[in-house]
Amino acid sequence: MAGNLLCVACSDARGRVILVDLEERRPVSRFDYTGPGGGYAEAAGIAMDGEHSIFVADPANHVVRRFTLFGKELGHLGLPVQAVPGGVLRDRVGVLHRPSGVAILDDVVHVACGEVGWRHGVQRFHRDGRVMRALLAHGDPERSFGAPRGIAAGPEGVFVADTLHGEVQRFTTQGRYVSSFRVAVGDAEAARPVAVQPLSDGRILVADAGDRPGLRLFGLDGRPLGWPGPEPACDRPQALCRDARGSLYVLDRDGERVQRLHRDLHCATVVFDLAEFLHDF
Repeated sequence: MAGNLLCVACSDARGRVILVDLEERRPVSRFDYTGPGGGYAEAAGIAMDGEHSIFVADPANHVVRRFTLFGKELGHLGLPVQAVPGGVLRDRVGVLHRPSGVAILDDVVHVACGEVGWRHGVQRFHRDGRVMRALLAHGDPERSFGAPRGIAAGPEGVFVADTLHGEVQRFTTQGRYVSSFRVAVGDAEAARPVAVQPLSDGRILVADAGDRPGLRLFGLDGRPLGWPGPEPACDRPQALCRDARGSLYVLDRDGERVQRLHRDLHCATVVFDLAEFLHDF
């Protein structure tokens, strides 16, 4: 999001981007896109930079696409690939394998990708498309990320929801590995973090799609924290973001609803229902 504009992405044989005015709590624009030659496209993670360019992960075509607010495509991130039926993409810097999460910090676009173990599962690009050095899982060039679905980048650092490994990895803004922590509370519980968002007070909010789907709160050191008061009724959360005032936005119901949590995490308000919008638009 940027300012009072919230961007939501969804797919229906093509990619779709919806812009919501949060002050008026209503959609103000929508655009669709297709793959090459009008073919199949998808929309996954989405981010907006300071110049209001929109970056959308297109898993079907192994790229992150860049648009203006009005839907004009400006280019894409990701080296060309020859994805033939039954073929295997090369695990190398600059190649995106079904990208799913996008985060922007200054001029650097961070992309979480991969559906299996992928050494270059978090790629970095300059916003103009130039390939940069990828992040290293646990700082080790021989280790792989486990199909990370979510990523967040800000002054606190870069946080990766390493989904299949059930953990969150933290990096500096320059890309150096710092630490990691498990999301599962019990040893017998399988966690599947799909989104992560650092809070302004140093805590970390994680959306877990594992055995106990819901929101989890951690300290910066990875210590599980109790929820401050009644937990909001978030149903299968999928994505998270934060505005300049510290309010949090949760995409839940498998991607159909956006709720706003105040910075104290005590209260939730529905600001957008995707199902109602698509029915009325």
